[in-house]
Amino acid sequence: MKLKALKPRLYNAMFHTHTVSGIVISFALFVCFYAGAVALFMDELYQWENPAARIEHVDPATVDYDKVISIVNENAENFDKSLTFGIAPPTEANPLVTLYGRDKTEEGKLTFFTAILNPNTYDVISIGDEPSTHMARTIYELHYFHQIPVVGLYLSGFVAFFFLFAVITGVLTHWKNIVNKFYAFTTKGKWKQIWTNGHISLGLITLPFQVIYAVTGALLGLSILLLAPSAILMYNGDTTEVVKAARPDAGIKYDENAEAIDDGVTFNSIYDKVSAAYPENNLTYIYATNYGKEDGTIGVRVNDYKSIGGEGIFVYGYNDGQLKEAIEPETRSYAKGAYGVLIKLHYATYGGIFLKIIYFLLAMITCYIIISGIMIWRTARDKPNYTDKQRRFHHRVTKFYLAITLSMFPALALIFIANKLVLLAMEGRVPIVNSIFFISWLILTILGLFWNDYRKLNRNYIVLGSIFGLLIPIVNGVITGDWIWNSLVNKQYYVFSVDFTWLIIGVSGLLINRYYLNRPSKVDKAEIVEREIIDVQARKLAKEKPAPVLQNAIKSK
Repeated sequence: MKLKALKPRLYNAMFHTHTVSGIVISFALFVCFYAGAVALFMDELYQWENPAARIEHVDPATVDYDKVISIVNENAENFDKSLTFGIAPPTEANPLVTLYGRDKTEEGKLTFFTAILNPNTYDVISIGDEPSTHMARTIYELHYFHQIPVVGLYLSGFVAFFFLFAVITGVLTHWKNIVNKFYAFTTKGKWKQIWTNGHISLGLITLPFQVIYAVTGALLGLSILLLAPSAILMYNGDTTEVVKAARPDAGIKYDENAEAIDDGVTFNSIYDKVSAAYPENNLTYIYATNYGKEDGTIGVRVNDYKSIGGEGIFVYGYNDGQLKEAIEPETRSYAKGAYGVLIKLHYATYGGIFLKIIYFLLAMITCYIIISGIMIWRTARDKPNYTDKQRRFHHRVTKFYLAITLSMFPALALIFIANKLVLLAMEGRVPIVNSIFFISWLILTILGLFWNDYRKLNRNYIVLGSIFGLLIPIVNGVITGDWIWNSLVNKQYYVFSVDFTWLIIGVSGLLINRYYLNRPSKVDKAEIVEREIIDVQARKLAKEKPAPVLQNAIKSK
C-alpha cells in the first residue's frame, strides 16, 4: 500500500529537518526517556531503597495527623507553621508518614526540611534538610535535567519540543511507503537496513506514545515561558492571574500579621470530611498555610488513580472549616483540569501498575529507536563521497553518543548498589550516593571512547550492567537481611519485585552476550567486506594505493 508522496522539495525539507533535529537532541532525549522510564516506578522503589519503610501498611484514615504535627514541632526547633507545610499520608508503596515543612533561622533565612515518621509508633525516623534516601528521586530529577542549575528544566522542555518536530517530520519523510515499511521489518540483510526497518516499524507502533510525551514534556518543561504570553495578552502581564485560572487556591491572600487562634479546625477533621465526601478517591496530600491564624487554610488533594480526570483540590478555612476553594474531580472546568491531565498523561498515574509497565516498555522501545537513528545517521555517511576526515568525524560523534547513552545501564545499576553500601546513618549520605552515580557514569562514558568498535562498546556495557545488576539483590540481602526469597515469604512484594527484576535483567544480559554479541554474525562479515570495498573506492578517488587490510579485518573479527 502506497500513500501519496510529498513533493521533492517538501520531502527534502522534511528529511533534513528530521535528521538534524534528531541527531542534535538524540543523547539528551535518550537520557530523558531512560531515566524517565525508571522514574515511573519512583513510589514503588521506595521500600527497596529505604529499609525503614518495610513495615506493615496502616490505613491512612487511622493516622493522627495532628499528633504528627505536634511531634515534628517538638523535634524541629524552628518549624514555622505559618508558612506552607504539608503531610503525605501513608500508602502501600510508602507506608511512612512524611511532613514537608519550612523553618526560619535566627537570621530570618528560610530552609526546607523533611520529617519521616512511623505511623504505627509515631517515632521520628529522620528529620533534616534532606531525606535519608534520594535514589529514585535523583533518577526522576535527571529525566528533566534538574542537576543543571537554572536552565535544566527549560533544556528538557526544548528537547521535548524538538522531539515533536522529529516525530512529525519522520512520519512525513516515510509517508509514501510507511505501511509497506511497517510490514517489511526483518533482522536479515545489512545493518543499515536492519536499523532502518526497526526505526520505522517500532517508531510507528510507539507513535501515539511519543506524541503524548513530546507534547506533555514540552508543556511541563516550558510552562513558565508559555504562561508569559497568556499573562500579557489576557491579564495585563499579571502571571498570578494565570496561575489562579488553573489553581484557584493559589489566589488566596494571607496576612502575616493575622490574629492567632487556638480553636481552629484540625487536620484530622478536614481529612475525615473530604474522605467521607469522596470515598472512591485517595487523599494524597494535606497542606496548610498560615496555620494557627485567623485567615489560615487547610487544603487536601485527592486522586482516584483510575481516570485522567480523577484529581481534585479542596481548601477549607482554618477558623470555621468552611470550603473556600475547590476543584472537584467531576465538575472541574477545562482550565482547572488541564494541568492535572498533563501530569497524569506524563507520569502514567491513571491506570495502575500495569499502565506504568506499558509506559516503561514503550519508553525502552523509544530508547532503541533513538539508538537506531544514530546508527542510521552513521552508516548513511560511510560512503566514498565523504572524505576520510569527514568519516572519522562521524565515527567520533557516533561513538561519543553511544558512550553517553549505553553507559547509563551500568551506571544505573551502580546507584542501586551505592544506595545499599552507603549506610543510611551516614552524614551527607545523599550527595555521596549521587556522586557515585554521576562519577561512575562519567568514567564509563570515558572508557567507551577508547572502544572504537561499536559492537565491543555495546557488549562491554551490557556485560558490566548485567554483572552489576546481579549484584543488586545480593548487596540488598547482605546489608538488610531481606534476601529475595525472604522478601517474597514476608509479602514485601515491592522489595521482591526490584530484586527479581534486576536478577532477570542481569541473567538476560549475560545470555544475550553469550549467544549473540560474543560472536560475529553473517551481517558483520558482510559489513566488513563492504566497508573494505568502500575504502578501496575512496582511495581510488583520492588516487591513493589501497592497503590490503581485508584479510586482517576478517581475522580480527
